[in-house]
Amino acid sequence: MANIENMFGSFYESMNRSSTHTTKAGSASHQVMDSAPLNESLQSLPSGPQEEYLLQTQIRPIFGKEGLNTSPIGTHPDFLALEGSNNTQKHYTCTLFVDIKGSTRLSLLYDLEFIFKFKNAVIQTCVEVVRSFDGHVHRLMGDAVMAFFGGSSTEKEDAIADAINCSVTLRAILEQSIKPWMINSGLDAKDFGFRIGCDFGNDDDVLWGSFGYQGVGEVSATGLSVDMASKLQSLAGKNQTMLGQGLLEFVDWPEKYSKIKDREKDGGGSEYLPVVTPNITDKSGNPLNYKMRSLDFSKCLKFSALPLQFRERIAGVAVKNNPNIDFKCFIITSGSKKEYISASYFLGPNLDIVFEVKAITASRLSFPLRVVFKKTNHGLATPKEERDIEQEPVTKWLIKKAANSFNSSMVPRATAELKEATLYRGLHTMKCEVFDNNNHLIFRDWIGVMIK
Repeated sequence: MANIENMFGSFYESMNRSSTHTTKAGSASHQVMDSAPLNESLQSLPSGPQEEYLLQTQIRPIFGKEGLNTSPIGTHPDFLALEGSNNTQKHYTCTLFVDIKGSTRLSLLYDLEFIFKFKNAVIQTCVEVVRSFDGHVHRLMGDAVMAFFGGSSTEKEDAIADAINCSVTLRAILEQSIKPWMINSGLDAKDFGFRIGCDFGNDDDVLWGSFGYQGVGEVSATGLSVDMASKLQSLAGKNQTMLGQGLLEFVDWPEKYSKIKDREKDGGGSEYLPVVTPNITDKSGNPLNYKMRSLDFSKCLKFSALPLQFRERIAGVAVKNNPNIDFKCFIITSGSKKEYISASYFLGPNLDIVFEVKAITASRLSFPLRVVFKKTNHGLATPKEERDIEQEPVTKWLIKKAANSFNSSMVPRATAELKEATLYRGLHTMKCEVFDNNNHLIFRDWIGVMIK
């Protein structure tokens, strides 16, 4: 993950090396910073050209995505036939609005050339993270990015999984790459961050068409969820993602992994905002009461597919890494195993899965190791008596065995397995804790399983 942690510096440094600005017609000069500390900090940034898709090559394999998403900005490729026509098409979409917060004040402190390079590096980061999760960048609007997730070849639930994983990854990169770079560069990172709004609209609720004229227009989507994504972004707190009712209800998103927004009242104290404000009314004059909840970043990060050692460094995360221990999930089909990457997409119902823990025996681990599995099922399809409740633990043991002298090239490992099945729609988690022979906790991680 070193490349991801340093990637923002690479984005900026690439622009700083290659860009020029014109001061008068026909003359160009390289940008010179006014701030000495900022100039000095640039000397330590990673060197080398920054390719457009380099960030994707880091992120996509982590989430099990192959190849690159090279889609250009503008019309979604599934709706190119609508350009310049009066035709329309109903089709679901998951809309994401990302707004850069706190950049306006930087314009008062630094020259425009630096502000352009900095903002553009942030926008480039957002664009590549969106494309890393198969999102389609529809529009850049000043300090904001509008994107759509989903399409004719993507399951509806998977579009939502991609958008949520995109939001979590953006926040992680902000915390571990952008803000540290700002601090090292002498910038005030206290007020800088992202605000994200995300909502889902089903096939009958979203209409695609060509707006404007053939030479002055665009193919875009319209519908309540599309409009709400923008409003949700404006209501999100700094570095928060606000999820709309359409998304929350379609995948039955657990309340445990989100929270009701609260804000300070003018007269003191605080108030909760469970619905989008202002609360618009329908055609009968009844308040819409459109529900919204803020994604709980720290809780979602626990089961994110981002590498464990990377997540462990982010404050407030209860995961514990140990390089000698692996925790994975596999789908069992006709006796063969295929890895399921945590919360990367939605599985079908009634599939056999197995959680597997492996520990390298040729290590300093104090065997035998006690493995404790604890599952939690969420969602309305889960029986009420076990819904949202961590179940009784299941204990397995990792026993150190003698090395296989006939195959010395293989790293000897002890293995423990727990078999389960995909039964209930929604997001469910399996927590794994490993204790050594002295009862010391040496590993803790979660895997999220999404079920259609």
